[in-house]
Amino acid sequence: MVPNGSCRSLGQTSSYYTFSKSLRALPSMGLLVGNLLFHLQNLSKSMQIHSAELNAVRSAQLVGTFVPQVPGERFMPWSGTHHVIPKQTLRAAGWRVTKGMRPVTQVKPEEWLDLETGEIMTTAQARKQGSKLPLGRSPSDNAMVKRTRVEACTPSDRPFVAYLLKLRNHRGGLVAPLDTILNHWIDSECAGIRSTDKARKRKQLRTIITKRDLMANDTTMTKDLMLFNPNLTKQEMLEESAKLCTVLPVKAR
Repeated sequence: MVPNGSCRSLGQTSSYYTFSKSLRALPSMGLLVGNLLFHLQNLSKSMQIHSAELNAVRSAQLVGTFVPQVPGERFMPWSGTHHVIPKQTLRAAGWRVTKGMRPVTQVKPEEWLDLETGEIMTTAQARKQGSKLPLGRSPSDNAMVKRTRVEACTPSDRPFVAYLLKLRNHRGGLVAPLDTILNHWIDSECAGIRSTDKARKRKQLRTIITKRDLMANDTTMTKDLMLFNPNLTKQEMLEESAKLCTVLPVKAR
């Protein structure tokens, strides 16, 4: 027997004990919630730090885009328009041109950023005030000219012409004296040739150079084949000279 008003059914008793256990567990649950809030705060701080780091990186990248690619240049391209390259130009450079192919375009700069004053001006405005713009040909332009020249050659002349164009330096000429380059080609491609025949072979190669209008003289390329980099370092000049041995290794006799 239990006192009046104190009797409970089996289900009520079970609920009572469950509720009592929950009450006893409240302190540990509070601790759990506290720990969870603490970790959430740390995660939020960490995310803020990472966000700040990312913003710093983005800012550095943004500033980096305003640094000229070539040291010493005052102006850098700011905006431009896409110009379609004619299909006949692509075909002459060896492209496989089809009717359904999408147009191939190239961006031409039309506005420039003055890195000293922060002023943005058009090409015409910059020229009017006498500013010197870095309007040299792009690498894609140089590659297109090179491919056009090589593709215009006969199959027998192409290997030599491609070899010679690989040995251009960034000062408008070649990485070594022309005769040295010709002898290197002869030693590699005509292994075993008699020394008395070398002069005749050099003359044949010079005929190809003249016929294909590759060089203005023994030290200078024709205008459309010149490469220029006025800020070339001494180390880069030495590396250019080393191309003579890497572009065409001499074959074993």
